[in-house]
Amino acid sequence: MTDSINPRREPDPAYEPRPVDEPTTSRQGTPSPHGAAEPSPGATVPSPDTVLGPPASPKRSNARAGVIGGLALVVALAAGTVIGAAVGGDSDPAASARGSASPVPSSPSPTTAAPATASPTTTAPTTAVPTSAAPSPTRTTAPPKPKPPSYKTLSERQWKLIAKNPDAYIGKTYVVFGRVTQFDAATGVDTFRADVAHRRMAEKYDYETNTMLTGSASDLENLVEDDIFRANVTVLSSFSYDTQIGGETTVPLLMVDSIKVL
Repeated sequence: MTDSINPRREPDPAYEPRPVDEPTTSRQGTPSPHGAAEPSPGATVPSPDTVLGPPASPKRSNARAGVIGGLALVVALAAGTVIGAAVGGDSDPAASARGSASPVPSSPSPTTAAPATASPTTTAPTTAVPTSAAPSPTRTTAPPKPKPPSYKTLSERQWKLIAKNPDAYIGKTYVVFGRVTQFDAATGVDTFRADVAHRRMAEKYDYETNTMLTGSASDLENLVEDDIFRANVTVLSSFSYDTQIGGETTVPLLMVDSIKVL
């Protein structure tokens, strides 16, 4: 058996040695594009003038193969971890992308539900039925009637005080007696002159106080001169008038509330 002789190889002008720090996954002996095997990391690149010797010992080849196998195992484990994380996580790639991206506030989607409209009621409006009962009449309270004045009887002295100063007794009510002395066209139908006393006198000439009396013409319609009367009167004031002889006299003025011929 003849020994094989390594032929002398001419250097490839296009060959460039790979940097030491650049990893390579090609195994020893993989043909390069230029026909030469790419050196493994850490291997010494033979110069063109170096004569290739016999193949490397099996021990060195096994160590290099173990290193490459360990690198392949690490790469496979890393790839498995990445794939497991991708499978165990969000299966939606868009969700993963959304999770990795910066959070963007989601705007609420407009609701497509149609607005609820109240259905019109078909119930007819109720009408109030008029009641047949007649309303009870309301009672109106009549204002209280004024109390009729009380007419006081007088003594002779009391009457003389009234005749002296009638203005001091305005509005007072009394009972008087008298005799008509003048009731004609000069006095009118509602005013007359009489002689008055505190009581009914025995004689018509006993009535002494000259007095003017006025009242309703209807109440005085049947009254004439020389009549003796009884009257309920109210003191009005003092009254002055001219006499037939050219003088003036002042007398009490009384309002006749009621009168009776005696």
